[in-house]
Amino acid sequence: MFQAQDNKEIKRLHLRIKFLSFCFFLGFLVLSAKILYLANLSLGPVISIADSDIHNMKRPNIYDRNGHLVASNIEISSVAIRPNLLRNKEDIVDRLLSAVPSFQREDLEYKIFNDKKFVWLKRGITPSEQDRIHNLGIPGIQFIDETKRFYSSGNTLSSVIGYVNIDNIGQGGIEKFIDQQVESGNSGDVYLSADLEVSHAMRDELLKSMDEYSSIAAAGVLMDINNGEIIAAVSLPDFDPQYQADALLPENINRVTNSLYEIGSTFKPFTIAMALDSGLVHLDTEYDARQPIIAGGHKISDFRPQARVLTVSEIFTHSSNIGAAKIALDFGTDYHKSFLKKLGLLDPVSTQIQNLPSSSIPANWKEINTITISYGHGIAVSPLHAAVAGAPLFNGGRLIQPSFLKVEDNSNFLYKQVLEPSTSEKIKKLMYMNVVDGSAKRASVDGIIVGGKTGTANKLVGGSYDNDTRRTTFMGAFPLDEPKYIMFLLLDEPQPTENSHGLATAGWNVAPTFSKIVRRIAPMLDIKPSSIERLYDYDQIVVASN
Repeated sequence: MFQAQDNKEIKRLHLRIKFLSFCFFLGFLVLSAKILYLANLSLGPVISIADSDIHNMKRPNIYDRNGHLVASNIEISSVAIRPNLLRNKEDIVDRLLSAVPSFQREDLEYKIFNDKKFVWLKRGITPSEQDRIHNLGIPGIQFIDETKRFYSSGNTLSSVIGYVNIDNIGQGGIEKFIDQQVESGNSGDVYLSADLEVSHAMRDELLKSMDEYSSIAAAGVLMDINNGEIIAAVSLPDFDPQYQADALLPENINRVTNSLYEIGSTFKPFTIAMALDSGLVHLDTEYDARQPIIAGGHKISDFRPQARVLTVSEIFTHSSNIGAAKIALDFGTDYHKSFLKKLGLLDPVSTQIQNLPSSSIPANWKEINTITISYGHGIAVSPLHAAVAGAPLFNGGRLIQPSFLKVEDNSNFLYKQVLEPSTSEKIKKLMYMNVVDGSAKRASVDGIIVGGKTGTANKLVGGSYDNDTRRTTFMGAFPLDEPKYIMFLLLDEPQPTENSHGLATAGWNVAPTFSKIVRRIAPMLDIKPSSIERLYDYDQIVVASN
């Protein structure tokens, strides 16, 4: 009897022990979960955007073509908070303001007085700010280590590099290209084709010209015509990529790659190249430029009428709209369009920078469009378009894909033959004579043989051309005895000066700007003064007698 009672007591004891063990185990689980939860608070949140490879990656350094570091990474700390865990929020706002006076009360209240699980308080805080916030002991505050881009080249290469946003994601330019490369598994350091010193010189001279001629904007691009490298690309006004908000201002659009312009007579070399390349037209072929052309209710005339029969070479040198129009009419609309497309002028430029615009062309291309496009009105192209299409005029007829990255192997770049070499040689002669004795005299450079074409185009204002507002352009190459570089420049709304005798055409502003830039950058590009005084003689270029 006593034995049975003892067994019952033992069973009750075992049950108590099991129950207590279960309670202890359950308490242990709760405590462990709490510890892990608190640990998670101190280590920081799980943020969806931070999980992306691009956000977390250490972006590759960017160098110019000569190895100058222009974009790198620095480590920063940012502070965030979990409003859903906070009590006494008004007190927390007051304490944060006392610790970091640069905080704004309205902004803090907006961020803290809600039930969100995660809110950034400030991206990129100083060590001193971090210490002061940490010493407040506010639960739910987290410090998160991040990588920030540092641009040592300032504004100079912003048109090429682009920038990254606050989440370290590329926004345009080579920075966006880097993101695409990372997604493809490529993340090595990047070497630009751009030369930092050359880019600075071009930017400096364009700024001076904007000031001298009271222009509202400017753009310039320098390309190696033998391998497509973009040595400099400048768009003004510009921005410092360190300050992302400035990049979004409308006036800071990248004019080199993204803006489209009617470039006026700078387009005429393409019209004349079309005629010469056909084999049906020669430099001494004559066109009657005595009378204006009446087409589509419009009168097509010349800025400086010669009122006589002109050879093709004279049409170029005197920049005759009538002559260019008659050349284009001889070949017709379809042939004209086909030729411009062959030069890449009707399609987006293909390069590392993506989503570039197509040229602006008529939806219904008629004869009147062929007439006006022959002299650079009715079609709008980017400066990059013009430079890329202009290269075959100087390099023997090869259309080369432009590159914003350094070309390490000069035998490994994309090109196609779009002109006969003989056509390129003839255009070179015309470009040369235009600087010697044409509209581009002020583009000449002592000791360096250059050639080029000016263009002046009235701007469209309210659907019609305004005679008082214009853009001026210049497309030129140097050294012309051994062609190496093409440069395209644009000034937006240049004004007359005392030295220009009241004129604001391209020969008086953008042509001398070209000369000043070439003079500065030639030594940087290792271009020696030419031993040739004259590349061509007049008798080598057929000119009809007056």
